[in-house]
Amino acid sequence: MDGVIVKNLYKSYEGQKLDRDYVLDNINFQVKKNEFICILGKSGCGKSTLLNLLAGFIKPDKGEIYVSDKLVKEPSVQRGVVFQEHGLFPWYTVLENVEFGPKLSGKKNANEIARNLISMVGLEGYEDKYPNSLSGGMAQRVGIARALATNPDLLLMDEPLGALDAMTRDNMRNELLKIWKETKKTVILITHSIPEAVYLADRVIVLQEGNICCDEKIEIERPRDVHSDKFLEYTKMFEDILLDAN
Repeated sequence: MDGVIVKNLYKSYEGQKLDRDYVLDNINFQVKKNEFICILGKSGCGKSTLLNLLAGFIKPDKGEIYVSDKLVKEPSVQRGVVFQEHGLFPWYTVLENVEFGPKLSGKKNANEIARNLISMVGLEGYEDKYPNSLSGGMAQRVGIARALATNPDLLLMDEPLGALDAMTRDNMRNELLKIWKETKKTVILITHSIPEAVYLADRVIVLQEGNICCDEKIEIERPRDVHSDKFLEYTKMFEDILLDAN
């Protein structure tokens, strides 16, 4: 399978302060190639742990993760990661930040790759700027361009819009969808925002106390109207699921 397979995944931490044995307990799901998945859940449900496992930053206690039929054992350029804080190198320009991955991989056309991606995320003309001169939304776009620069099979995003103000966040949701459509990447995005998940995702997976309690396909055509009855129906459904977790 070209997408993602998560099989019988368990993860615990030494000294964890939880009323359960595992942070993630027997997690199973699949993601098709080019699918946009949102993982939704409250703090402490295991969302970020799952993303770190998918990225290969940490190892599971039990179980397996496959991305494009390859077993995930460690970090790889085939899995691009975007965090809530953009994490750009402050001593590098926008261009140098985006070039970094392809150069490290020995790509001779790293400059061309970087310039094309900077243009795609709408930052043409900012190539020579440094991160401290960019707005939060602009810096996050550079972070997305940098994650895409190694042409990964899977793009992982951990609350990528969480640190942005409301207006920038709304604009960035549309930017994310535009980038996803253009690149045709498989995307897994972690969020605690129910409207964000419903707006972005093909499918929403809800984590609750380390388990998947819901895996729901969003049957709404894009672009989605956040005020439509169907949108509000999905939002209410996920709210009820999360409220039941109390």
